[in-house]
This record gives sequence, C-alpha cells and structure tokens, in this order.
Amino acid sequence: MRSGVDDAGPRVQTIFARGIPVRSRAHQLLLLKTGHPGYYPPPMRQAVLGVAAVACLASCTVDRPQPNLVGQDVRLTVIHTSDIHSRLFPYHFVPNKFDQDYGLLPGNGPYGGIARIATLVKRIRDTTNRSIWLDSGDAWEGAPVFNEFKGEPEIRALSLAGMDGEVLGNHEFDLGSNQLFTMLDNWSQFPHLVANYLWDDSVNPQARSLKDVVKPYEIYDIKGIRIGVIGMANQDTLLGTFYGGNSLGFRPINNLQVLTQWVGFLRPQVDVIIVVSHLGLDNDEGLSSSEVSDPNSSLAVEGVDLILGGHLHIVTNPPKLLPNHDQAVYCKTHDCSTVLVHSGAFAKYVGRLDLVIHKGSNNADPENRSRIVSFAYVNQPVATYPANDPKFIADDPDIANLLWPYSVKLNQDINLNGVFAYVASNAAVAKGKIARVDASGGDSQLGNLVARAMQVQQGVDAQFAFTNSLGIRADFEPGSLTNEQMFNVFPFENTIVVIFLAGQEVRRTLDFVAAKSATRGCQSQLQAAGITFDMVCRDNPAAANTCDEPDLGTKPCRCNVLDPNNAGIRCDGATQAEADATCNPSDPALSVSAVADRCDLATHACYQTACAANIYIGDSCRKDPTTGMVNSDGPIANISGPNACVPLQTNGLYRAAVNNYIAQGGSGFIVLKNNTSQQDTGVSLRNALTVFLNNQSATCPARGQSICNDDPTKCIKDAADPQGRYVYDEFGKIGCLDETLEAHDGRIRPVSQ
Repeated sequence: MRSGVDDAGPRVQTIFARGIPVRSRAHQLLLLKTGHPGYYPPPMRQAVLGVAAVACLASCTVDRPQPNLVGQDVRLTVIHTSDIHSRLFPYHFVPNKFDQDYGLLPGNGPYGGIARIATLVKRIRDTTNRSIWLDSGDAWEGAPVFNEFKGEPEIRALSLAGMDGEVLGNHEFDLGSNQLFTMLDNWSQFPHLVANYLWDDSVNPQARSLKDVVKPYEIYDIKGIRIGVIGMANQDTLLGTFYGGNSLGFRPINNLQVLTQWVGFLRPQVDVIIVVSHLGLDNDEGLSSSEVSDPNSSLAVEGVDLILGGHLHIVTNPPKLLPNHDQAVYCKTHDCSTVLVHSGAFAKYVGRLDLVIHKGSNNADPENRSRIVSFAYVNQPVATYPANDPKFIADDPDIANLLWPYSVKLNQDINLNGVFAYVASNAAVAKGKIARVDASGGDSQLGNLVARAMQVQQGVDAQFAFTNSLGIRADFEPGSLTNEQMFNVFPFENTIVVIFLAGQEVRRTLDFVAAKSATRGCQSQLQAAGITFDMVCRDNPAAANTCDEPDLGTKPCRCNVLDPNNAGIRCDGATQAEADATCNPSDPALSVSAVADRCDLATHACYQTACAANIYIGDSCRKDPTTGMVNSDGPIANISGPNACVPLQTNGLYRAAVNNYIAQGGSGFIVLKNNTSQQDTGVSLRNALTVFLNNQSATCPARGQSICNDDPTKCIKDAADPQGRYVYDEFGKIGCLDETLEAHDGRIRPVSQ
C-alpha cells in the first residue's frame, strides 16, 4: 500500500444516507410539512428536497444510474472526528507538546467549535468527488452546554452539519439509555452504529427504545463505491455497568466474534469495510500514539480495510498499518494492510483521509475484490486565524444560528466568566499551572486538591478520600480561574459518597489500582488524600517478604495477590516461563488479566505482579527524620501524634469519601460497588473543590500590603488584563493558588522493582 492521492471519475455531490432520519419517513414528512424544528436537512440534501420531493418522500425512491467502475482507481475521502465532548463553542486551553506537533499552536485560541468544524467539512467536500463523514463517538459530555441541555444541541448541530454516521461512545450513556434514546429519536438525522452490544428486550414490547434507533452496520453507496460501516462501541470503561445486572439495557458481545461475523456478512456486498470504533482503555490524552496500548490493533482485521478509532484522545499521524493478508494470493505480492487512524479529541482537529480504491470485479473473491491501494492523511487543526490568513475558518452560519439560543440561555443560567480564584504558581517551580498529572506518575497537585476537598467537605469528614484520575479532565492553567474552567476540569456531575471500608477492602482496592496503573505506564489511575502507599507496578519475585508486610519501604517485595480474572486457572509448565505463559496467553483474545501474571509452581495459581505496598493512613508520611522535610520519593515514616501516619489495619474499619462513579463500580472498581454502606451526599466534586478553594486563607493581596514586599510572587498583576491591573484590584478578595497548596508529596509513589 502506498501513500498518495489520485482522482478518478466525474464529480459528484452527495451520498445516499445523509439526511435520512432514524424515525419513520411518515413521521419525518409530518415534521417537514409542519416546519417542526425537529427536521434539519443537511445543506446538500436541501437542494433535492423541494415540493416535488415532498410528494414522493413517503412513497417512492429515486434510483440513479451507477457508473461501471470495475478496474478503475477511484478516490474516496473519509472525514473523521472523534470525542468532540460537547465542545460546540470555541474554548481556551494551552496546547500540549503533541498538539503543537500537529499544528495546534499557542496563540491561535480559542480552539474547536462545531460551527467551524462544519465549515472545514464543507471545504473538504468541495475538493473531492466522493466523501463520507464518520465519527468515533463521545460527542457528549465535557462542557457546560451538556450539563445544561443534556445532549440536544450536540445531536441537532451534528445533524445539521451533515454527519453521515457515528458509533456510540461510553459518555453517550452518562444520563442513561432513556435519555440517549429520547435525544436520538427526537433530533438525530444520521445513523448510530453499535455491533458489539446485545440489546435487552423492552419491558413494554410496544415501546420504542435504543434498539430501534441503533443498528450494527450501515451500507453507503457513494457514486458506485459501496461502503460497509460497522460500529464497535466501548466496553472497558462501562465495565461497572456490566457487572451483574445493569440499567443501560444491553450486554457486551465478544468483539472478535461479532466483528468476524459482520465482516463475513458484508464483505461480498461492499467495496470497502470501515470499522468506526470507540473501543479502548480510558483516554490517554497527553501521550503519543506510540505510548498508548490501542486495543484496535488486536481486532480481527481480516477483510477490514480501515479502522477509525476513538476514546484514546490521541492522533496517529501517519496512520498505523496493521498486517492483513486476507487469505489471498494477491497479498503475497502486494502490501495488504488495514489502515488505523485516530484524529484526536475535543473538537481540536478534523481528520482527512484520502483513499484510492481499486474497484474489483467480485467482492466475494479475495483475489478480485476491491482494495485500498494508496492513501494520504492530513489532520487539520480547528483554531483561530486572522481573517486574511488562508487557514481562517469562519463559523458556518446555519450552525451558528442554531446554537445561538443555547449560548444565550447557557450564559443566563451559569455565570461562565465568573472568577473565584487565581492560579499564581511560581513558573520556575510549577511551570505556571496546577497539573492533573505529575511527572512521577503518582499523585498530582490537582488530584490532591480534589481528594482533599472531598475529604474535608462539611458533613463528610472522612479519614481518607479516593477519586479516579481520569475524572479530572484538564489542568488549572495560570491566571484567573473561572466557572467555565471548573466545568472543563469537572464536566461530569460526580458526587461525593461516604462509604465505610474494612481494611481488607482498602487493600483490595489499592491492589486493583496498582494492577490497572501498571498497564498504563505506571501512571496512577487514582488520586487520594489522607492515605499513603507504594504503588508497585512490577514486583521482585525473588524478594523474601510479601508486599503486605509493612517494612517502611526499605526492602523490595513480591506481590501475593491472586488475580481474580484468572481465578480457577491451573498454571503448569516444565519451566517457570512455560508456567507463567499459562497465566498470560499469547492470544490477546484469551487473556483477561490486567497485568502480566506469574505462576506459583507450589500452588499452581496465577498471582499478579502489581499490587499496593506499605499502606499507611495519614498525610505527609514521607518526612525525612533528619530534616523533617517531606521527601516525595522517600520511604514512609511511622509518625505518631496529631498528624499520625499509621499502618493500615486489615481488620480495621475506615470512613472514606469516594466519587459516585467508582462507588458504582465504574472503571472496574468492583470492590467499592459491592460495599453496601454507601451514602451519597449529593455534593458534586466541582462544588466541593470550589468551596475548598474559596476557604483558603492565601488571598491575592492588593498593592502596598506588606506581603507584597515579603514575597513579590504573591502580589501579581493579571497577565491577561490589558490594563495591567493587580489581581486584587480587578477581582477583589479571591484565593491565590500556588505550587505549595496540596503539593505533590508522594502519597502515591510508583515503584518498579
């Protein structure tokens, strides 16, 4: 397969599926006749829906002659978006290194916005003969507009913009299946695809539900090129809902089996098979594609031409090529591969993939079927440029008009620009921001702030607090901290749950965290306050002691945690390596373990190689006994007194604060889900942190106050204010946050032995 772009055939304008609603044609005709706002035909379809078309819509179809393309090389342009996360309006953030590598530069904000994406899509369509716009899910959740309107403007805007199809992401289910069904049934004008869910029968057989508006695949005929699109939805993140009964109305189906089934069904009928996927682990934004374990790479790709991936929040440029020999002699002399593309997240990019397809004579025959013979990929940033810049992206007027009332109502209900704190970190120390991820891989300053706010919230008063790292979605950037930024950092309406945990439950939860984090580069998947532990991502099997024997972190240890995923598997082998392989099948489809397990030859059981060690209840537990200073990479000190650090007692009972997502088993926290002592306070993490920050005594002082003379970094000018005013003079008495407030202190220390 070569990289390049070729053109073939006469210019065409549209594809058959754009604008076809999920609801019945009779219902759609009624909406069209009455001018109901539920009908928003995309611009290209408006040209053909005139008065005559209305008379025909419910009773006839128009057959257009298809060209005979056999033997020709034909260009198809695939437009790809993913993980828009409700970024319907342009927003500000600081592009990271990878964003900048892909052309999203500082100073070109605000970024994103669906009205600008619609303009880019139209531009691409105007430069190509055949095009299709597919999305890899999670169009919902991530900005205040979703919290306010529950998905309605997202579906309406994407329908009007001309999206051709999407796979459902996990966040589409955040408000439940009924809400998702209502939004799709009322507003959607494009197919929604999921092949790997088995929908439950409705309690009321007469009632419509998600299974009536979601299908496993769609076939598109684009001027003689037939495309089969299969949706593969997320299963990993929704693990908690699959445990026992769930209220979402579906069960997962084995990915490899279901994909093989549908590819076998579609392959004889179509020229190209595209998998639009939201599979994967929790997002890995901030990592390169080479650092991410992409589950799409292990799919059964025989017969699959292209995978459009989502959920990982990464960009693959150039696209990855997965070997795909298709059982064809043809592949012995040609480079047969499946193209794998990720196009980023948060409406920051629009991916353009130009394919050249050689039209075969018989798609049922691997030797004579149509194939992708070359491709070229460009990921286009959605940024702000001067009006005279060729890269300038104007708002699409139709989308802008649609979204305007939502914008007005949103700003009336939520003071998005309200400022309640100022991030004034010392740039030489903290790089000017309060980060959600620490370079150590352990606890982060922002994670510590969130957990502490949960722990000390009025009425909670827990001994320690847990929250999942990926529930914190952005950093606190330098400058004024607004309500909108708080929604960006905490888009989910997660609440604080008080839960009473036995010491053994605490240990099992932290063992799970270590195992989960070990698969993510030993980057902690938990943030905490009031508890300190070593997160052993790789143990030492030769160590004399086990990791549940407190030794203050001075000795290596070996994990002795039986892997629940491999419970009941007897591991055997002539050598240790052969026995270990029993616990770690080489075929990814057979492996359900979170970590690379080790076989104990004495018991023939599979043990995890990642676990928690040296678990202590308390704060600032890594104090140097000589200096009294906290050493975030040092061993835990057994401290007595009012700020005690004491070992976890297995038979103890502890009052903890956790967020309701992991309390319900989200992201695999099954130990918490099984605990029946939960009491949901109804207080959101966002509100708890806002209150916590407002209660800080370190306010930004005015000029002339003595603290400014003692420490000039505490009395600063607002860098964003054109008048150069001091923070106090501009915003009054607000919290002034710096790198010393809940700093990274090694409460979670990654260890690889």
